[in-house]
Amino acid sequence: MTARTQQHSTWLAALRADLSADDLWVHYYGIGGYLGVVELDAYLHGMYFLPQGERNTVALALNELIDDLPERLKAEFVHTPPLD
Repeated sequence: MTARTQQHSTWLAALRADLSADDLWVHYYGIGGYLGVVELDAYLHGMYFLPQGERNTVALALNELIDDLPERLKAEFVHTPPLD
């Protein structure tokens, strides 16, 4: 999976879960994420690049929020060495 593919799957999962960048940021920051809400929103919209580890932190935070909702599409993790 490429960085772009992971970003898109994260954006799509957040959109389908009806979660805003603000909603996601609170949980993401709480689990150790370092981005501000503006950077997180830019990432979700494909306008800000993140390294693989931070993309996975965003995906983890989003998936944990989605787990608390009725069944939804989840963001994907990358388990291979970074391609970017």
